[in-house]
Amino acid sequence: MSDAPHPESKGHLGYYIEHGISPVTYRTDDIGAHFDRRDSLYRSLGLPPIAFKGADVLEVAPGSGQNSLYVAACAPASLTLVEPNPTGRRDIAAAYANLQVAHTAPVLIAETLQRFESERRFDIVICENWLGGRPNELNLLAKLAGFVAPGGALVITTVPLAGFFPNIMRKLLALRLVPADMSFERKTSVLIEAFGPHLSTIKEMTRSHRDWVHDCLINPHYLNVSLPLELVLRTIGTELESMATFPRFATDWRWFKALSGQNRRFNETLLDAAGRNTLSFIDYRRTFPERPSAENAPLEAAFAAIHQLALDWQAAVEGGDQLRRDQLTNRIGRQIGEIARLLATADHELAAAIHELGAIWALPAPAIADVNGMKLFNGVFGRESVYVSFTRPRSEDGKAPSGDSNG
Repeated sequence: MSDAPHPESKGHLGYYIEHGISPVTYRTDDIGAHFDRRDSLYRSLGLPPIAFKGADVLEVAPGSGQNSLYVAACAPASLTLVEPNPTGRRDIAAAYANLQVAHTAPVLIAETLQRFESERRFDIVICENWLGGRPNELNLLAKLAGFVAPGGALVITTVPLAGFFPNIMRKLLALRLVPADMSFERKTSVLIEAFGPHLSTIKEMTRSHRDWVHDCLINPHYLNVSLPLELVLRTIGTELESMATFPRFATDWRWFKALSGQNRRFNETLLDAAGRNTLSFIDYRRTFPERPSAENAPLEAAFAAIHQLALDWQAAVEGGDQLRRDQLTNRIGRQIGEIARLLATADHELAAAIHELGAIWALPAPAIADVNGMKLFNGVFGRESVYVSFTRPRSEDGKAPSGDSNG
């Protein structure tokens, strides 16, 4: 198949193809450490190595393919990788060419999920850090779930708005630091300088600052990656049941003998747990005691509001509407203040970090030194990528038992 982009090559894919990038490459010089990280993730999702052995596995949008190396080394019966980005496919080929452990060779399909079709159903389906919550992407999520065989598993990432908030604001600050007519390389160097001190606080980071800047700050479609758990369950919850998450935020003290028929309610139980843990999604360095969902509701509403304001603000910037941009800048500033106020009742240190963010946002023209000199907000990164595993119940119609639908 040629490397010419599909008609669907818009959004993230179009941006990647335009600049010839696949900004998701990790450090894998220590393959043992890389495999440990993947094993730790999958075992927490209910998928130890034996789950992959002899299984038919599908991964959509594998990017550099480095994460799939672990799966391949678990000896699945088959491994199908669907990746439309030419740069990503080259990275995948290089990753497997350098893999020195016994593994199942993948079948690499140069196709978008929109165009990918298969009569075959897979034991395990994986899609990490790609699909967002827009209607067309939710349709793709439903399509993805349809590839899961009865008794099989789906692994995806959700993006809670509470966890997304810190990087929503970094994205907006980035847009204020670099004008649209600045070259791609110059934007890259400016934003690495501005946000490098922030990223350096993440000691276990395996992606380069350059790739992170390309994927999160320059990428014009980054704000669309939000995918709250509620939307996921609304989309696939009638077919699939939640199994586990990482990080783990849900406990279930029910007696297993009571979990039949309408009493299973795994999706509803998970959604309720998410609502009680809003605070712990905001800063990956901390966990907070659970509190009733109703008490967290104002914060959830504030995060949803600032996400929508951010989308509107970016649209105003791209459309050259200075008046609208200025109005939204002020509204975003007020919303930052509201979030700080709501957080002050839970944690003064976190609230102070948001106040610092608000002070930088309020500057008429934030500079590189203002951003890289932040002392409180610089280390605040949310639990933005929350992994969730689902399973398709073994039933004749492939539907989840009645009573456990979308939560």
